[in-house]
Amino acid sequence: MSYIFNGRLCGWLCDECQEPLSGIGVRLYRTSGDRDVVGRAVADPKDTVAILDDEATAARAELLLAETTADEQGNFRIELPAGYDGRAFDIDLYCGTVPGHRPPKKRKAVQVALTTLQPQWRTTENDQVAAWSYCLPARVWCGIRSRFGAWAICGRLVTCKGGAPVPGATVHAFDADWLQPDALGSATTGLDGRFRIDYSTEDFERTPFSPLFNVEFVPGPDLYFKAELAGATILDESQADGRQPGRQNVGHCACIELCTDDVEPGSVDLVPHWEQVRTGATIFNVHPPASDPGSGFDINGYAGGTSLFVLGETVFLGGNCPLRNLATGNPLQYRFVAGEYTQPGGADVPGVMPSVAPAEPLLPISLAGATVGYLYYHDAFGVQFPAPVVVSSPDLADGWIQVDGKAVTVDMHDGTTAVVNVTAGEFLRTFDLAAMNTNALTSLHLPKFSGSLPPGEAGRSLAPAEQEPIRRYRMRFEVRDAGDHSLVFSDTLNAIIFNNSDPVLGINLEELFLSSCSPVSGPQVHLLYTVDHPHLSRFDVQISNNGGLVHTAPPLPHGEFAGSPFFRGGASGPHLAGFNGGVPVDVGADAPCAYRARLTWVTRRLVHGDAVGFWVEVLYCK
Repeated sequence: MSYIFNGRLCGWLCDECQEPLSGIGVRLYRTSGDRDVVGRAVADPKDTVAILDDEATAARAELLLAETTADEQGNFRIELPAGYDGRAFDIDLYCGTVPGHRPPKKRKAVQVALTTLQPQWRTTENDQVAAWSYCLPARVWCGIRSRFGAWAICGRLVTCKGGAPVPGATVHAFDADWLQPDALGSATTGLDGRFRIDYSTEDFERTPFSPLFNVEFVPGPDLYFKAELAGATILDESQADGRQPGRQNVGHCACIELCTDDVEPGSVDLVPHWEQVRTGATIFNVHPPASDPGSGFDINGYAGGTSLFVLGETVFLGGNCPLRNLATGNPLQYRFVAGEYTQPGGADVPGVMPSVAPAEPLLPISLAGATVGYLYYHDAFGVQFPAPVVVSSPDLADGWIQVDGKAVTVDMHDGTTAVVNVTAGEFLRTFDLAAMNTNALTSLHLPKFSGSLPPGEAGRSLAPAEQEPIRRYRMRFEVRDAGDHSLVFSDTLNAIIFNNSDPVLGINLEELFLSSCSPVSGPQVHLLYTVDHPHLSRFDVQISNNGGLVHTAPPLPHGEFAGSPFFRGGASGPHLAGFNGGVPVDVGADAPCAYRARLTWVTRRLVHGDAVGFWVEVLYCK
């Protein structure tokens, strides 16, 4: 039985701003005999944290139990070595760098003694498992970041009137240097108006004479900001603003709230943007915040960070498109287009990421029905009601969607209906722009293998020509003026993966080949199984009867996704002429009864927000 310690680590930069400790080393040590183990185990880590010097770090080397590295969401998993008996251990963090920072020069690594922990172990089917999470206080985490010359601004841009968030704005940060203003970086605000800018010490120490002569009279920068929205300047501070209280000589972690008089509450709806891809209640960000990079899509198009999810069936595309172009007064039209990556030479190759970018122009996607807003109208009795405004493929005109002026049939509540057109004053938008029918894309390819393996073929591996490859796509959101068809906005998601195939499955017993009705009489049965899918999460085989599980996985066959995008299952080997193929299972001690051998599978394919999985089985008697 193994001891498995799961955890999540984050660090506060300031109020309402934290980040996962991605890439941070986690080291577990045996506690030394001269320590107050009980006292440290019940203490808050903020009272026990200490940065270790080289001598103290070296002295702990012989006490090391295990170590790992936190993933991009700050999660980690450590299996403790044989001989560990469940007692308390010390937790240290090893920082070679810090998240969100790309220093121009290498900094010395830092080891931090965090706390002593007595895990609360709980027994699972095969292991002892404990979980723990901790978020370092700002004074501690920002102090660690300072060792690497790492600085961060966590900001929020709102309207001065009403305090409404301003999304989609580009915010630039500067240091009011005595010789010249230093540009520290820029970021785009999210739907909540929040932004984050990371920079380094060297960014505001530079002078026109660097690197020979760097001058900065105060330890931290003096911050001032500028911002643009839809091409217009909405915030234009001067160096004098950087000399004001709260802006001068800021620390390594600064929380800043900015406001603009040039944007009225509600007018941010006049800015097109594409923010989210949603399946069920599960949302992924087209532009994930720096504090949660795993909420978006990786370079290959997988969603959800290390979970490597793919999407199928209907997915909803969220954001905003104004009804009209303020510059011309014409209606605006929008669409989503997509194209598929291919392999060099065009052949499908399972287990290889398609790398040849799709040809331009990308093609409009097929739509399912999506409620993009509500039209408010008065019925025959003068009572106001909302009517859903639904957009689907029949609403496409040359591939484009135009909501302004769209005819909506409404119930007049007197036995009649009426047609009302969408206008700005009577329309309340939702966050959905469209619902994408991903089947229309994936069905352009015929299935490599249709259905499941017949019982006689269970156990064999699929040939490459029978295996579904990875289908990877590029998508773009485009907005144009309905009058002159000029493009006014576009935003591209470089990669996203869609899949609508089920695994190829097979399960049987060698002992059932001659007769599926004869009871098993020998001391063994021989399992034949096949499971194959390009985005498999896990599979296992178990044998049970009416009393419950009799033989479990492990030692029965099982497999689990462990971070590789190319895990796709396994096979036992095919039927042999001697009826001894597959995986032997000792059933000599099993009581006479009816049994079932069940192959359970789960993919990383999300449909309506949930991972798709099911099972197949074969029955036998003993």
